[in-house]
Amino acid sequence: MGFRITTNMMVNTYKYNLMNNTNKLADARDKVLTQRNFNSYAEDPTGATKAFRLRRDWYQTNSQLTNTTDTYNKFHTAWTNIQGILKDLENPLAKMASINGTTGTAGESRRALAQVLRETGNSVIQSMNQNIGTHFVFAGDDGLNVPFSWSEDGNTLYYRGVNVNAGKVEKPLAPEPTWLADAKKAIEDAYKADPDNKPAWSDTDQAWYDYYNHTSDTLPPNYDKPQWAKDLEAKAPTDPKEQEWLEYYKHEVEDKPVADKPGWMDDPNYYTETGAPDVDKIKQDFGEREIDQKWIAYINDQRDLEKLKKMSGEQMNLDLGMGMQEDANGKLVNGSAFNSALCGINFVDYGVDKDGDPKNLALIMKELADVFDTWDEDRDPQGYNPELAKGSAAGLTSKELEEKAFRLMDKLKLSQENLTEKNVELDARATFLKTNGSRLSDQRLNLNEQVLDLEQVDLAEALTDFSWDQYCYNSALKIGNQLLSQSLIDYMN
Repeated sequence: MGFRITTNMMVNTYKYNLMNNTNKLADARDKVLTQRNFNSYAEDPTGATKAFRLRRDWYQTNSQLTNTTDTYNKFHTAWTNIQGILKDLENPLAKMASINGTTGTAGESRRALAQVLRETGNSVIQSMNQNIGTHFVFAGDDGLNVPFSWSEDGNTLYYRGVNVNAGKVEKPLAPEPTWLADAKKAIEDAYKADPDNKPAWSDTDQAWYDYYNHTSDTLPPNYDKPQWAKDLEAKAPTDPKEQEWLEYYKHEVEDKPVADKPGWMDDPNYYTETGAPDVDKIKQDFGEREIDQKWIAYINDQRDLEKLKKMSGEQMNLDLGMGMQEDANGKLVNGSAFNSALCGINFVDYGVDKDGDPKNLALIMKELADVFDTWDEDRDPQGYNPELAKGSAAGLTSKELEEKAFRLMDKLKLSQENLTEKNVELDARATFLKTNGSRLSDQRLNLNEQVLDLEQVDLAEALTDFSWDQYCYNSALKIGNQLLSQSLIDYMN
């Protein structure tokens, strides 16, 4: 029994095969045009999954490379600026070397050097305010605001609104006992009566006086102790604070007695939201006692010092391809990120030292300039020019000016050495960034090659497939014309 093939069956089969050929031709054409192995996840699930991972890694590496390049530009700019600062310091340091030498310099030369120091100090601050575009290089994690600024009178330097010279205010001291103050005044009066001949004031007296006031740590021979010293140590105070003062003068303790804390100091209700003492409320409840004002000044000064310490440790961590990751407690794993924050006070320093002198490079030069303007041993009889006394040099004697000058010159040299050391560290970090950038560039290129190997077609093979599919399509059309005869309706049309 034969199987009858109807015209409808032939038409449906032909249409089905023609559609398949059309789809194959379209796919082959897309491969040639896009040069991709697949254009949907369904075409190759395994390849698409791997391609997604590779592309994710590529975009992440590209982002890390961009961060590295931007950070390197920032660090290189910082290094260049500090190099300029160190070069500017060469001139005043060379001139100060002559003062430290045996020849010395006259007052007029010192005043010229004072002008150089002031200009160099201002230049330091201007260099530390360098910006790239809209971001300031040495502003820590606050790159949108100018880091350093001077007060209107030019005497106070601020870093992001905080006094760089913080830490200068000492704790308020307990008042000296009356008998101790009187004895001290009598001793000073005896010395001032005739400071040159010293008929009533010997070198032994001065040695013991310096020892009691902690200007000297050398204990004079006990057998030379003057009578006033014996009388002073023979006192038997009953008040604990008086006893502390006596222990201080006898070097049994190193720190002067501190005043008792005011009643509001440990009460959080007497502080504002920013942590500063609420002066109006304190005045309302405790009055305007001087000791309270001293404690307020001390607390505010310590707040500024804590702010500076906090800002000096700021971090702005970036993912530069070192496996940036947090531990189970949500803390960043050390060494997995790069800290790109550059805090200006870490380079030019902040606060004061044990002598009460500023640590900041620009402020050291400013105070040294004040001393050089004032100090002039040729001016008789005082040995300094009171008409030119400025800032921190005001009220100092010729000897005190000389001591401060040599002290600050040594500290300026140390500050320059510290800045040089910081710049070497900065150069090392910039070198790391440059090396890291090269590594990331190679990594990005390698990932790109992997993506192309996975997704990109063999163009010669794709063109061959396209030609074959086009030939099959054209053949299908030709066969269709032969198999499907025209009907009476076609002739009638």
